[in-house]
Amino acid sequence: MNLRPYQIRSVAQARAALAGDRARVCLVMPTGAGKTITASAIAEGEDPLWLVHTRALRDQAPGRVATIQSLLRGDRPKCSLLIADESHHFSGEAEAWKAVAQDYPRILGLTATPCRHDGAPLSEQFDKLIVGAQYSELLAGGWIVPCRVVRPIKMPIDESGLAREPIKAWERWAIPRNPTLDRPKQGFAFFGRVKLAEDFALQVPGRAGTITGNMDPDSRAAVMDQFRSGQITVLSSVNCLTEGVDVPSAEVCLLARGVSHEGSYLQAVGRVLRPSPGKTSALLIDLPGASFRFGMPTDDREYSLHGRPISSKSDAEAITQCPSCGCVYVRLGNAECPECGYQTPLKPIRVRIWDIPLAEVDTTNLSAEDAKKVDWRARMERDPGARREWFAKKLIASKSPMQAVVIFKKIFKRWPTQAEGWTWPNRR
Repeated sequence: MNLRPYQIRSVAQARAALAGDRARVCLVMPTGAGKTITASAIAEGEDPLWLVHTRALRDQAPGRVATIQSLLRGDRPKCSLLIADESHHFSGEAEAWKAVAQDYPRILGLTATPCRHDGAPLSEQFDKLIVGAQYSELLAGGWIVPCRVVRPIKMPIDESGLAREPIKAWERWAIPRNPTLDRPKQGFAFFGRVKLAEDFALQVPGRAGTITGNMDPDSRAAVMDQFRSGQITVLSSVNCLTEGVDVPSAEVCLLARGVSHEGSYLQAVGRVLRPSPGKTSALLIDLPGASFRFGMPTDDREYSLHGRPISSKSDAEAITQCPSCGCVYVRLGNAECPECGYQTPLKPIRVRIWDIPLAEVDTTNLSAEDAKKVDWRARMERDPGARREWFAKKLIASKSPMQAVVIFKKIFKRWPTQAEGWTWPNRR
């Protein structure tokens, strides 16, 4: 195989980690890095079995293929190495997965985002994590394209809300100003509700299609074929298309739904990062302001099987207080309270659309570190007066002073000072 330098490195590291009779290794590579070809090289000389969770991935996988459903039912074909594609999906059935792992002592997991659907890490599924490539290396080699980001000029008040009407944002940023010179841009639009996705598809200029999670496989395949061939320009979706979809010509990602954790953010934007003839960059239209929380789509990340699974320097820890026992802890998705086991119920989806202007993030003449400093938290750090004013408003709005202090600690990674408007009460 004609492997790229980072793929050669990943093959050597994975083979060393898989040496022996029992090993569970997770290989992390961003979308577009070539996980399948890398895993194929790792499996040379083995008797591999590819494990997938969707029909689309089943059609892409080389060699023998099994579905997670068949393995959970008890059908366990023999192999020397089980390759679990998009392995973050095989954590929902934790106890059942343990039984599968007992029958397959050597497992190679492949993923771009090593976290469960609720944002928790994969420590129960794997013993070792290998980072095969970072975004900076893929950009330098031309294996992914840079990503422009259009987002609200300030963080939306409600993280589940949208800064602008999706159709207005698409018309402003994704439609060519001069159609006679510029070709129409293909893209994905991700929504949280079916009606919003369908309404958008009816309003957007050009031909559009909609795919939802409950669509039958044949209808879904027909729409995808039209999108790949260019007959459909825009594809709106609900609860799908964030992975296992390879359409390099697509260059616009419209985020029109809340994003609960960094994994879903990176998976969605990853759909438009692959290079294609005539494509010089991708475009993220970030209506909920997810990039304020998770950084730029092509920032390098740190990955872990424990604690916080994906992080960048611009992250804010998800600190929360349990309403049942009062315990303050780092919340990963919809995780249970570590003290009493209380699980905060998910709120019903309610999309609020704020009238907040959008602007492109200017990183033209900035280093990677300087580019991160354009976000809200960095500006607050440089302006003590603005930070003091913000904290005073939080104290007024909070149910208790301590709640405002916890929010401050979550964002600025330290406790507030007296100069910022907070005096600790006398303690006996």
